[in-house]
Amino acid sequence: MRLRKIAAAVLAAVTCTSGLIALAGPALAAPPSSTADDVQPFIIGGEPATENYSFYTKLLSNGRFGCGGSLIAPLWVVTADHCIGSVTSVRIGGTTLGAGETRSVVQQIGGPSGYDIALLKLGSPSAQAPITITETALNTGTAVRIMGHGQTCPTRGCGSAPNQLMQLDTSLVTGCTANFVPSHELCVGDESGAGACYGDSGGPLVVRANNRWELGGATSRAGRNNPECATAPSIYMKVPAFLSWIEGHTGDLGGDPGPGPGPGNCSGETFTGTLSSGSSAYQPNGSYYYSAASGTHRGCLTGPSGSDYDLYLQKWNGSTWATVKSGATEAANETVEYAGTAGYYRWQVHAYSGSGSYTLKTDKP
Repeated sequence: MRLRKIAAAVLAAVTCTSGLIALAGPALAAPPSSTADDVQPFIIGGEPATENYSFYTKLLSNGRFGCGGSLIAPLWVVTADHCIGSVTSVRIGGTTLGAGETRSVVQQIGGPSGYDIALLKLGSPSAQAPITITETALNTGTAVRIMGHGQTCPTRGCGSAPNQLMQLDTSLVTGCTANFVPSHELCVGDESGAGACYGDSGGPLVVRANNRWELGGATSRAGRNNPECATAPSIYMKVPAFLSWIEGHTGDLGGDPGPGPGPGNCSGETFTGTLSSGSSAYQPNGSYYYSAASGTHRGCLTGPSGSDYDLYLQKWNGSTWATVKSGATEAANETVEYAGTAGYYRWQVHAYSGSGSYTLKTDKP
């Protein structure tokens, strides 16, 4: 069990009159004076986001931005436990505070044994492409990327939150001492003047694996209880360490299947559509299909030349659409094959980069 204090129902909020991001107590109160015990990380020394992260989620309290999170399934977002309590909706995707797809939040689930991790259940499925929780070993020295809309100067209240999503390439390090639990937490960054700072905790730490971004962590706190940002490492929750707990609520999120054998191996129904970069569509025809028997589901996607289109097969588990197989290489074409039991299924086509028309051929049992 963790020893550090976790403030109940704490949410970082935007103060309308000043535009400053700060930790708030109940219902968007003015920020308290800084103490080493409540430092919450933001991005400092980073750069504007170089791509549209479809999974990046902005947590809102009555429309006001507070924390970050990551879409891990159409109905589920993972974030920090200290961010929940007054979250009313989320905005998914987009690289500015006002951009993205808005969904209501119908359930907020705190993490196990006091760990700073939480789940949000959405009122309706997101059309954005979720991020896969990585199976890659997260060892000291691993290159990672962090992101957020947080304060970009090192002391509390020293500047406004950027409208533009910021990112920072850094690595996993040693040196975190603030009740650090290495089996369930990650130590990130160093004293170089770049790292996390006050604001939207809960945001993603991602690692490049299988030719895509995969989720490794969620922002938690300062690594040495430092009140000044980017003077020490930051602590992130190690999301893969909580996979069993997560899937206990979401159902099976599916593993990493690797790329399919290529397009053109399907002979059943054909669906077409047009996507812009960062958008998604569901087939058949924005709906789903029922398979009465066990057998093989196969999808063959052909995307525009020079694009990166991805294909996901999702199954309804009674409460949410869970991705059971995916093709997410850097190519325009993907093939996905899955041996499944009877149930409801749908295909998600996602334009990771590039725009244009696609063709999806499908087979089912």
